[in-house]
Amino acid sequence: MIFQKKQRKVILRGAGIMAGIGASLAAYAILREPTNVQLDRLTIQLPYADGCLPDDGLKILHLSDTHFQGLEWRERSKIERIRRLTKGISYDLLIHTGDFWHNEAGLKNLLALLDVLPPAKLGAYGVMGNHDYACYSHADALSRNWDKYQTVVGKNEGSTISQPSAFQNNGYTAVAPLIERQSVEQPPIKLHEYPLHAFRFVRYFLNMPFELERTYYNDTYSLKDRLASRGVTILDNQSVHLCQEIEPGRTVDLFLAGVDDVCEGKPCLESAFANVPNDAPAILLSHNPDILEEDASRRAELILSGHTHGGQIVLPLLGAAHTHSAHLGRKEAAGYMRRGKTQVYISRGIGEGIPLRFGAGPQITLITVKG
Repeated sequence: MIFQKKQRKVILRGAGIMAGIGASLAAYAILREPTNVQLDRLTIQLPYADGCLPDDGLKILHLSDTHFQGLEWRERSKIERIRRLTKGISYDLLIHTGDFWHNEAGLKNLLALLDVLPPAKLGAYGVMGNHDYACYSHADALSRNWDKYQTVVGKNEGSTISQPSAFQNNGYTAVAPLIERQSVEQPPIKLHEYPLHAFRFVRYFLNMPFELERTYYNDTYSLKDRLASRGVTILDNQSVHLCQEIEPGRTVDLFLAGVDDVCEGKPCLESAFANVPNDAPAILLSHNPDILEEDASRRAELILSGHTHGGQIVLPLLGAAHTHSAHLGRKEAAGYMRRGKTQVYISRGIGEGIPLRFGAGPQITLITVKG
């Protein structure tokens, strides 16, 4: 009896410790890590831009995925943190790779963030992200993705998951706003098949962009207008030639191209590079890194992207719990990588789709690009 009481106490104490650890991790993931924005620094060499960039490099402050939606305490905390991180920084270009807001309620804080940043010598440029266009509902995410799983994988197609093209509304269902979806009729799954399909569905759910319902559309015209009032130019399938003396002894001769969002926009790389000579160095801005699946994107020496949030939750051994991409591996959810001669940098971003982060803290990056 005494032994059983001691054993019971040990079990209860262990359960209490585990519950405490779980609560602490949850509090950290919800309250601490999402607001602990870091300023990272990175130097990237562009071999074909020799003589086109300042000797000390072109300094780019890269922001992405602010996802502001009017959550005052959370967003104001991030703004103040970024104000302190960037105070006194000298840089040439401000770049934002989309998802400026989560919805229109975030406009006020978005503009407040832009107001606290030191001015860029060459101006500010950006591209649109999927959330700049649309808002989504997660209410029926599991059932909706189960339907998609059955249509993409099929009951009798084994474990192969086909990869969609980057230009096929990748990850978001093409339904009109506020219209009820129609269920996809599939042959009934037999009882003994459920374990196998459950395993395949979990793998599919973790490795493919979520299928979500659009609930309404944001006013992108208003967003672009207000960004312009803060000196931010949106590059919609177009380029700009940065060819000038930044300051005495520092000149630049580089093309900056931007492509519309892969999911919600009308991306056209041909238009984005139309005015870029074949032998000219170019940097491409694309919210979604799945633009890499289009061969024409390799025209750029460097691609700057966001969208993935670094996975938001990164687990030991597994890596990013979800990459938000049909084409990136778990170890490629953020950071620097290469695709042939094209270099790629994917920001973890500032904001979140769901209000938590673990192992994938928010970031802004000061990138020094050298020739």
